[in-house]
Amino acid sequence: MRNTDITTFKDGTNIYQYKDGFRFSVDPILLVDFFNGNSNKKILDIGSGCGIIPILLAKKKNMTNITGIEIQKKSFELFKKNLKENNLENIIKPVLGDVNNLKEGNSFDYIISNPPYMVLDGKKISTNENKQISRHEICLNLSSFAKNCKRLLKPRGEIFLVHRSFRFLEIAKEFENIGLSISKVQFVYFNKTSDSNLVLIQASKGRKSILKFLPPLFLEENGY
Repeated sequence: MRNTDITTFKDGTNIYQYKDGFRFSVDPILLVDFFNGNSNKKILDIGSGCGIIPILLAKKKNMTNITGIEIQKKSFELFKKNLKENNLENIIKPVLGDVNNLKEGNSFDYIISNPPYMVLDGKKISTNENKQISRHEICLNLSSFAKNCKRLLKPRGEIFLVHRSFRFLEIAKEFENIGLSISKVQFVYFNKTSDSNLVLIQASKGRKSILKFLPPLFLEENGY
């Protein structure tokens, strides 16, 4: 595939990415490490991009029933290429489309997502459409994300999310307003002198949880 390069992980996993498009960082890797669900359950990744989260779920967490939905055709084609490259076509189901139109209500045990972080506030954004949609709430905002999680999850299903730390209170309010209960939170820091930039969140549908704050994660110390 033209205009791509490849990232190879220590276990031999190969992930193609567009040179001029949105490129994953440490965020999806942290999220998959944070995920603690059962391997035989049904999971949906919202906004799969090149397929990094579904592929890591299969490789690192032994998940065997994974659906990944991606709205951008360009990213979706790369998603399919990466599944073929890693021999995961029988484990991961790629779906091209808008999660708002996904007709599988009350059917997933888990939802996982590294969604667009940034609101449209009038500030200048990238002219690259792939980067625009991946980074900004153009096709999916926080409110729609939360509503879709509640709609698509089974009762007592769980959400695993990575997002920007400065939006944590907004996420918590949005989840509480529609009956999603946050159970675990872990703030991520580059090192002990930096402010937190990322937050990892686990939440449940139809189950009232006691909120637990996990010890902070320092990327520099953990080798990310």
